[in-house]
Amino acid sequence: MDPQVAIVIVSYNTRDLLLECVASAFESAQDRSVHLVVVDNASEDGSYEAVRDAYPRATAIRNPANLGFGAACNQGIRATSSPLVLLLNSDARLTPQAFGAMCDCLEQNARCGAAGCRLIDSVGSEVINTRNFLTPLNQALELAGIKLLRGRLQRTRRPKPDRHDCTVDWIDGACLMLRRAALEGAGLFDERFFMYSEDEDLCFRLRKLGWLVCFCGEGTAVHHGAASTRLKKAEMLRSFYVSQMLFLSKHRRPPSAFLYSVLMKTVLGLKHWLLRDVHRRKIAGEQLRAFKEATRQARNAHR
Repeated sequence: MDPQVAIVIVSYNTRDLLLECVASAFESAQDRSVHLVVVDNASEDGSYEAVRDAYPRATAIRNPANLGFGAACNQGIRATSSPLVLLLNSDARLTPQAFGAMCDCLEQNARCGAAGCRLIDSVGSEVINTRNFLTPLNQALELAGIKLLRGRLQRTRRPKPDRHDCTVDWIDGACLMLRRAALEGAGLFDERFFMYSEDEDLCFRLRKLGWLVCFCGEGTAVHHGAASTRLKKAEMLRSFYVSQMLFLSKHRRPPSAFLYSVLMKTVLGLKHWLLRDVHRRKIAGEQLRAFKEATRQARNAHR
């Protein structure tokens, strides 16, 4: 029988967590047939060898360099043919309820192009994974800590407590199930996004074509978060901001990226100079430096 679900896991220096992730993916599938693919982005900790030895039934692809999350996901998607594709971070762990909930959502709703579930961290705290699409304003307002915002002025978007909330804009790609037919219309990940915002960009294109993005609250997955990026914090911050500017340049009006840049620099600068808490002031300073470097990087890329 052809696999019903392709599970694509992108790996980068998270060997032990990766092995847990693969084990949970196989266990969560239960009676559904799956084709599991691990795409390793040139890990140096033996991740590729560990998966190949421990799980011979999985397909393991080894890249000679770190191609980024979106490009590696595209490799895995192209290496499979199942009608459903589950993208799973290597530092995430599936539960049977999560896998089943996402499958059911896509199988029961023909207009659902993408589905995600509830995420918690390693100590059981909720991880926000649903948001409104980025505008020049909502990221800066949230960073400034302004409360009582509604609609598009909010960046974070808490889903409705429905069984399937299909009104969200986009869901984090750490645990996201996609319909292949929807991908064939919208296209795969835009590989210009090395890391961050590639999932938002994909959901934006899906929504533009009339597909729904659904949150499945009855399923929960564990996501440790940033396991492969902790040692490169400044680099990842720059990548985060560059990706946001790319998203705005691609999907919003031309002045949007400039307005976003002005607002973000203003908020980060005020936090760096005015916050009384030394630790929070230091973090704001690091973010401001990373943002300025990202702005220069984005400007040079367009020359």
